[in-house]
Amino acid sequence: MTWLKVQNIKRSGRWCAAGVALVIACAALQTAPVAAGGKVPVDPEYQPAPRIPAGSPPNGIDFSGGKLQSGRLLMAPAGTVTSARLSMQLELSGMQVPDSQPLLPAKILPRPEYTLEAMPVLPIVSERARQIYAHGLARGMNPRAFSKIGDCMSVPPYFLAPFDVGLRRYNLGPYSKLQSTIDFYDGSFGRKSLAVSTGFTITAAFSPMWSDAGICGANESPLGCEVRVNRPSIALLLLGTNDAHNGAFFGASMQRAIDFLVERGILPVLATKADNLEGDDHINKIILGLARDNQLPLWNFWRATRALPDYGLVSDGFHLTFAKNRFNDREALKAGWVVRNLTALQTIDAVRRGLDAR
Repeated sequence: MTWLKVQNIKRSGRWCAAGVALVIACAALQTAPVAAGGKVPVDPEYQPAPRIPAGSPPNGIDFSGGKLQSGRLLMAPAGTVTSARLSMQLELSGMQVPDSQPLLPAKILPRPEYTLEAMPVLPIVSERARQIYAHGLARGMNPRAFSKIGDCMSVPPYFLAPFDVGLRRYNLGPYSKLQSTIDFYDGSFGRKSLAVSTGFTITAAFSPMWSDAGICGANESPLGCEVRVNRPSIALLLLGTNDAHNGAFFGASMQRAIDFLVERGILPVLATKADNLEGDDHINKIILGLARDNQLPLWNFWRATRALPDYGLVSDGFHLTFAKNRFNDREALKAGWVVRNLTALQTIDAVRRGLDAR
């Protein structure tokens, strides 16, 4: 297997390979005061998604809210990427799929309402999703553990990690019912995933060059290593920003990751992204189609950010605006990171309840 390594080429926050600039979504951010805005796009009467049979039309929380006045928050995690490793071949090295009973095949359902604008923020749990989960439990996957596979939008201490630190780092406010889910998955929120890294792409998830050499095998990919070490029952697939100009490979690579997880009884939860670096939202549309065709839970984060000032993004168009995780604070709920953590927690809660996880 041959790998190409792009060495330390940095030009205005972009990586360049063979003359083509690859937009990098995890560069340094500056700090500035929090701005004011208007209507808060989060419904305090949140109820977890009910069990709905496969084939039923989607339903759920509507975050479409009124349009907020313009404003910008400029606090976010810092860190500059100066090099990238890109795999030129998609291969899961050193991984074998154990023999198992076949799962129910996914049906491709003709659902014209599967659009970014129409799909709810929070997921619906299909019968196939419940079967994948049950298959995993039978294989010894941990019902109280989830994994994250993602880029800089998924790194601790910003993404979900405050929920493992304690109440001094978050305030649920009107969402106090979510505490039971925080308690249920204690340890998963702040855990450093072996398949999360700044600059991560879906092809990087398959490349041993991105693996932690101190934990993973010599030919083990980050995805395979994370699954082996954590043995999660659920995996959040949180990629796409760094794949903005790699759309030709993104769909097939994501499907391969989905198949890898499903074969092991790990339920993938897919997520859309807030940015539109590709210019036509085709990455989000691919994610939407994968969720539909595989009957998997979808966290439509894109929709949750539409009513935020500047869609919850700083001036670079992809990093999220920042505030403390105070869900009782209307000003904080105008920040991209706060809405990301709240809706991610709501998504995990909805999936847990839809699976009736105990």
